[in-house]
Amino acid sequence: MCPAECSCEASATQIEQKIRALDWRDLQLWLIALVALLGMFAGFLALLTPQIVWQLRIAVAHGDNLPTLLVGLICLLVLLNIYLFRERHLLLTTRRELILELQKAERRAHTDALTGVYNRRFMQDALDREIEVVKRNGSNFCLMLADVDDFKTFNTRYGHLAGDRILMEVAKLLRKNFRAADLIIRYGGDEFLVIMPDTNLSQGTVAIDRLRELLVRWNDKEYREYRLTLSCGVATYSPGQTVEDIINSADADLYVRKTSLKTEPLMTVTCSPRISPS
Repeated sequence: MCPAECSCEASATQIEQKIRALDWRDLQLWLIALVALLGMFAGFLALLTPQIVWQLRIAVAHGDNLPTLLVGLICLLVLLNIYLFRERHLLLTTRRELILELQKAERRAHTDALTGVYNRRFMQDALDREIEVVKRNGSNFCLMLADVDDFKTFNTRYGHLAGDRILMEVAKLLRKNFRAADLIIRYGGDEFLVIMPDTNLSQGTVAIDRLRELLVRWNDKEYREYRLTLSCGVATYSPGQTVEDIINSADADLYVRKTSLKTEPLMTVTCSPRISPS
């Protein structure tokens, strides 16, 4: 786990602790209100029926003070309610702010800092959820695995900063190509993984073809010393498969497509990048 993810996790833990403290404070306020109401009720009862509560008739000797005492108790009740309302409003406002911060921290913990797509930590939970959905609904999902061709060569020639920019461009192209429901994940290094819910193999292949056309337009848009291309593999989930099984299936398809590139380049997602000599 990288330091940024550790920091996000620690921040989320601290926020959760603050939310629990606010929940306890909320419970305390309700207990205070309950005790106060019981006390007020006992006070009213003692004033209105002293011979029952205290069993002393002398307690009503100064009945002229009864209205004053009632007004005093009512004022105390009003002040208590104002205090409780102010405290609960502050508590709820703070709680909402902390929940928003917690959501942001969780998103940061599941997001790749460089590309802005999901990270590998998120992938395992996402695939587990998709497998459960398939088992429950009898649906299907497709997985695409892609890597940037000759990325190490590119990094050696143009530097790591240029390599980082390429990875960010790939993430933008993937977001543009796939649906909002599809989950784009940086699998590691120059590899990306896309989870496509409710998608069969033919539909997944169409998405890859669409990505190939998008890459062609991106390369033709302006002059560059290189051409950005991806090698992609696709696989669908089969009952009984594990997360590792379906990723391995997509990886095997990627290898087949990359190998067939040498003899049938038009049958693959893209061709290998061409880096111009100095």
